[in-house]
Order: sequence, then C-alpha cells, then structure tokens
Amino acid sequence: MSVPAAHPTGYSNRSLPWISGILTGMVSGVVLGLFLKIIQLYTGEKVYTLLLNIDFVPGLPPTLPEIIEFSLHLVVSVVIGILYVWWVRLTGRPMFKGILLGAASSLLYIPLSQLSSRVPDLYDVSAILYWIVGHLLFGIMLGLCGKYINTTKKANPVS
Repeated sequence: MSVPAAHPTGYSNRSLPWISGILTGMVSGVVLGLFLKIIQLYTGEKVYTLLLNIDFVPGLPPTLPEIIEFSLHLVVSVVIGILYVWWVRLTGRPMFKGILLGAASSLLYIPLSQLSSRVPDLYDVSAILYWIVGHLLFGIMLGLCGKYINTTKKANPVS
C-alpha cells in the first residue's frame, strides 16, 4: 500500500487556504471599496460611507479614521476570501460561488442602512443599485481569483 504524496505547501484540500484566501479577500475587498468610493465621489450617494460604517459596533467610537475603517472592511473581506477559497477547493465552481457570495453579501444593505443616520435610507433605490452592483463586482473578483488559483494549481501538479 503506497502512501499518498504530501502537498508541498503542507495543506490538504480540507485545510484552510490561508495565503490564497487572504489575497483573494484583499483584492476583492479593495475593488469593492474603490468602486463604492468612486460612486460616492461622483454621485453623492453614501454607499462608501455605508461600507465603512461602524456606528453599531459596541466599544468603538462612531467614527474612526478612514484607513482604520477600511482596514476593518478588509478584515471582513479576508475572512470571506479564506472561507470562499476553502469552499471552492472542496467543491469547485469558483465563478458561481463567488457571484453567489457577492449577491448574498449585498443583502447586508438592509440591516446596515438601518443602523446609522449617516448612510443611505433603506428605500434609496439608486444607493441600493450601486450597492448591489458593487457587491456583484466583489463576487466576480472572488470568482476570478478562484479561477486563477484553481488554474495555477492544475498547471503545477504535484508529482
């Protein structure tokens, strides 16, 4: 009976993919943040403010410097990226799962819009549309990163 070869990085498909998940979350989170910041700059819709809003977090001041708030957004994106890459490695279909996560995360508009007076209203149709487009873009970026990671993994098989 032969022993299967260990993966050179020391992980199996069942372990969390730290580096690729962190990179996937960072790239996707930065794209989402930049998109919503540009939308807010050009339209005045407070969708970037909504993304960074921390009014509801106990123990934190209602506002922090933008870089700190953006870093907190990236922490959430990295967690999503790690779980996403792990999920895709187990079950495949990176684009579908990325877009699914982007669409699901766009639903956060509902509770987040209710937690602060500094953000768009629950019924602000243009803000909702920008938010959804931004989160679908986030999902597409997850999917593209997932496809790249899976392609790279297949192009460099373990012997």
